[in-house]
Amino acid sequence: MSKPRMGSYKNISIVERRRLREKKYKKHNLANILTHWFNVGMWALLLPTGIAIISSPRLGLSPVWMQELFRNMFGGAANLIKFHYTIGFLWIFVLLFNVLLGFRKYFVPFAISRMLLDKDDIQWLKTKPLQMLGLMKDKTLPPQDAYNAGQKLYMYVVILGTLGIMVSGPVMALKTLFPPIVKQIAQPLHWVSVFAIVAGVIIHVYMGAIFPEEKEAFFSMFGGKVSAWYARAHHEKWYWEKVQEEMDWEEEVAREIESAAGADPQPAPAKSGD
Repeated sequence: MSKPRMGSYKNISIVERRRLREKKYKKHNLANILTHWFNVGMWALLLPTGIAIISSPRLGLSPVWMQELFRNMFGGAANLIKFHYTIGFLWIFVLLFNVLLGFRKYFVPFAISRMLLDKDDIQWLKTKPLQMLGLMKDKTLPPQDAYNAGQKLYMYVVILGTLGIMVSGPVMALKTLFPPIVKQIAQPLHWVSVFAIVAGVIIHVYMGAIFPEEKEAFFSMFGGKVSAWYARAHHEKWYWEKVQEEMDWEEEVAREIESAAGADPQPAPAKSGD
């Protein structure tokens, strides 16, 4: 069956919009949701303790009261550093375990099918930032997949930043095992990786939790589902993919019913005089 033709969601009738709002599509499985919130929890512990470790009044990364609060909370700078390293190693272990466990079955297929940029993504990146600044409001954005181009770029930053942290963190924690040149490279790599992810997180949180049009994306990280209306409006390629799957399934069911009906033996004709 041919793929349905894409068109502007703004021309959809009110009745159809209501139907699409009631219909739900699953976007995230349980593993995605748990990994996401595990990361949130780990970063909520690692980021403030890391800032407290490297901060000083001259750097101004955090107020003095925050630095004193964390040092007093953990009974000194040494315990604060141990806590940060312990949580960091736990974070690294869980992420590596998840990736290695499902690398070939899940991670690689997902990256190939969902995370590669195409020409529509490039055009989206040229247009969407200007629209957020109030420009080019009349220009129609290119259709997007299950993740838009901005989400794909953010994922690239997260992956590269995470690799940078995983490499540099253990070097800084186990510094006696490494030569000075490696330690000198590890520190700036660690900081740059962290700040790159944090910069992306600020945009990610704003778009997902505050930006009105993306509220469903935020709540999907709890229940795993988005409405068909949201998918149609923001992830049109993925929406039509789901529609195609439904039509293929309906056709398959119809064929099975026809096949079963054709296989049923015909009742014998009644004898005359019975």
